[in-house]
Amino acid sequence: MKTLYRLSFFFMLLTTTLFAEDTKPNAGSTIEQVKANPNDVGLLNKYFGEMFSSIAQNMRNDADAAEKLLEKLEKSLESLEPNQKDATSLLSRGRTAIGYYRKQLALSRLSLEDIVKKLEADPGDAESVSNYITKITQEIAPLASSTPDKAEEQLTAAKTFLQSIEEKTENDAIKRLVSSSSRIFASLERRIASGKKLTAIIGKPAAPLAVDAWVNGKPLEDADLKGKVVLLDFWAVWCGPCIATFPHLREWQEAYADKGLVIIGLTSFYNYTWDEEAGRASRAEEEVPHDVELKMLEKFAESHNLHHRLAIQKDESMANYYGVRGIPHVVLIDQEQKVRLMRVGSGETNADDVGAMIKKLLGVADGGKK
Repeated sequence: MKTLYRLSFFFMLLTTTLFAEDTKPNAGSTIEQVKANPNDVGLLNKYFGEMFSSIAQNMRNDADAAEKLLEKLEKSLESLEPNQKDATSLLSRGRTAIGYYRKQLALSRLSLEDIVKKLEADPGDAESVSNYITKITQEIAPLASSTPDKAEEQLTAAKTFLQSIEEKTENDAIKRLVSSSSRIFASLERRIASGKKLTAIIGKPAAPLAVDAWVNGKPLEDADLKGKVVLLDFWAVWCGPCIATFPHLREWQEAYADKGLVIIGLTSFYNYTWDEEAGRASRAEEEVPHDVELKMLEKFAESHNLHHRLAIQKDESMANYYGVRGIPHVVLIDQEQKVRLMRVGSGETNADDVGAMIKKLLGVADGGKK
């Protein structure tokens, strides 16, 4: 079970570190650059982001394609021999991540029903118990913020099922697994509780704008948003999952900005500057003046082809009102300035939900016409 926890933690680490670059499909050209300079941490980080993002996306719909990408990634790393500590460390973590993704790929080929049947036939199968805990966690976690009642129902059923398995066996390993799962489930319970708070905000008036500085567009006031559909995107430059949502933000901005959609990316000062040579944001050790960090955001938006407004929050009032505990956190507000939808995290399911609600609020058909 310790392995399960380490892998779960490592996956979270990957999504905030290895995915800290835009995940456009440029892996072919990126690996050539990495091979030319294997000590370039920025390039290696970008390559991992591109590949792991593609692998994760394919894992949901095409396990065979995901497996081929894993093999391609593993082979591409064989010839890399960096001699600087940061690059060596990142390469090692990337190779470890390949093992993690292989386990997840194998698990993705199993249905929860298949795992349950195996456990009902053999309650002493420790591997299946571990697979069940991981699989049920994967299924419940995305529901925690969007449909917390459903997530809570599934979590209750999972606890009952594991308890029944524990009662059917004297295997100490099984008992330890079931006991240790309580920590994972406690985390899910906290997420579900947060999700219930989020759903309680649906239908309430939007919070007033509380912005200290605007980037990538003219400043806005609350009056400017009346009659508009507003998408608030709480994000940060260091957040890999946030960056993974950029293709959708670009798509919505291009398709609906002239139809009444206003996208505002809400962030904070994080002491970042722009590395001209690497072409990316970089955290500074010394204190960065706010005007310099604002310039960094301008460069960042340009490099990622973002055309919606970015804004520095004045205080925590907006984040607190919308219950922001993790990012990316999206809030959709209708023309009457009522909250209509909130989603936390990246992923195609959340993107589909947001995209569908944008179309509904704007009265746009799938063909893109009103």
